[in-house]
Amino acid sequence: MTRARVVILPLRDFLGMSRLASVLRPDQRRALSLSLASRAVNASREAGLDLSIVSASPDVRAWADRRGLVTYPDPGGGLSVACAAAVAHIGDAPWIVLHADLPLVSASALRRVAEAAAADTVLVPSLDGGTNVIASTGRFPFAYGPGSFHRHLARTPAATVLPSAALSIDIDTPAQYAVCPELAPA
Repeated sequence: MTRARVVILPLRDFLGMSRLASVLRPDQRRALSLSLASRAVNASREAGLDLSIVSASPDVRAWADRRGLVTYPDPGGGLSVACAAAVAHIGDAPWIVLHADLPLVSASALRRVAEAAAADTVLVPSLDGGTNVIASTGRFPFAYGPGSFHRHLARTPAATVLPSAALSIDIDTPAQYAVCPELAPA
């Protein structure tokens, strides 16, 4: 029997997005973070994918519990460590690491990733050289940080690169936020 693909959504906390502090108050950053995370959860569910959250934040874990989501503890040490820990928890099930700051995430985009990953590892680059989505099975050599896409590709040269308009745009900086004014929290 084939196990369902699990979306791993790493969420540090809802108080982050500190690079947006020059354009958004803390309450607005929290609202934006919650909105974007909810979009990722809804798209994953609509795509028929299982979902788990990895976080050390009690606030995030409580939010996930209220939505009936599986949560795994973030052991600390950064995004790569958090993702590797979540992958270890799910074992040999196929997985998709999906970042929670993607304003255009959609179920159809996630289904395309899942379909492409049926035969291989899939990397979805961000517009700024990061890696917004990775899909694979089992252990993976995560290498997040600025310019992570090229590190991930160097570590998995046979991976399928899947450009995606819906998954390549993230909200990390004021310039990126400015292109999505409809996301503006009250």
